[in-house]
Amino acid sequence: MAIDNSDIHHGDFEKIACIVFISVSPAFLIARFASRILAKQVGNDDWAALAAFIFTMACNIQTLAAFSFGWGRHKNNLNSKQLRTCLILHYGFQLTYKLAVGLNKASILLLYLRIMPQQFYRLSIYVLLTVVGLFAFATVIAGIFQCIPVDKAWDKAKPGHCYNLVDAWYSNAVFSITTDFLILLLPMHMVYKLQRAKREKFLLYAVFGFGFFITFTSIMRFFALKSAKNPDTTYDITSGFWSVIEINIGVIVISLPPLRTLLSRQFSFFNRSRNRTDRGPYHAHSDEPSQLVTIGGSGPRSQTRKKGEPDGSEEELVTGVNGVRVMDGSILKKTEFVISEGSVREGDGDDQGVLKPWENHAR
Repeated sequence: MAIDNSDIHHGDFEKIACIVFISVSPAFLIARFASRILAKQVGNDDWAALAAFIFTMACNIQTLAAFSFGWGRHKNNLNSKQLRTCLILHYGFQLTYKLAVGLNKASILLLYLRIMPQQFYRLSIYVLLTVVGLFAFATVIAGIFQCIPVDKAWDKAKPGHCYNLVDAWYSNAVFSITTDFLILLLPMHMVYKLQRAKREKFLLYAVFGFGFFITFTSIMRFFALKSAKNPDTTYDITSGFWSVIEINIGVIVISLPPLRTLLSRQFSFFNRSRNRTDRGPYHAHSDEPSQLVTIGGSGPRSQTRKKGEPDGSEEELVTGVNGVRVMDGSILKKTEFVISEGSVREGDGDDQGVLKPWENHAR
């Protein structure tokens, strides 16, 4: 029987996506770690992002390997060895995909723990982390044993039974979209409650709003799952394409907030932006210090940074009230001084040249 080669380029769109992401995604992760290392702030969210990246790259590699065996072509155009290999790689993709999705969410939530000191938000984050972690574990176990015996997942002629994969994928997609929205709304609610200038709040909305791209791809994948109902499993791969897009966009998006530190060291624009934010509405002789809200950046400061104090990362999301800066569960008192032109000798205890903003001074 002659082989129909009209479908030989059918899956090129997914193949190209994998190649592009394999080329681009590592740059974002490397930049993320470079930024954190410069700021000496590598944390659990970074390690979760690294793990998500590893499993995402595993998905990309498995997909490209499957294409070399006929993935994207009609099942009838493949021999038994090609079909078996494609199904084995597809089986592995399902497991690594679930881990990549769960770790992407975990990385975002662990980042929130660094910048949200309020008890309500931290409790919500811990609940979401637990739910996401347990669900990822459950779906991986379910994926491993989708067929009994296990190898029936790629050897369809073998006696045994498999549960309805498409129904399970729809359930997983609904859960993923729901948690995406909850993760997205959590910081939005916090920013909404801040008493800040509209411009500053808009910038914060924009930073956290990058997460919407992950939610969008999850929704697109949900609608693409209808392609998984096609018995020609190797040919109709639209849902697989959106799975690749979802996890790779996730890796890129979770790496964006930490890049502010790296960019601020290279481009003066980010330093100027940081300086404007730091100054805020505070005036040298006002009675109330400004409430700072900053995320990222490492521009010049008027205050001297002590060892251990965060230096220009998203960990500096500050919700200060009346001069109290709250960060990562701790409270740092910020007091602004205005240095007069009078001489102050270092180490002699003479602070008469320092004007205190809470006192009235005639000029």
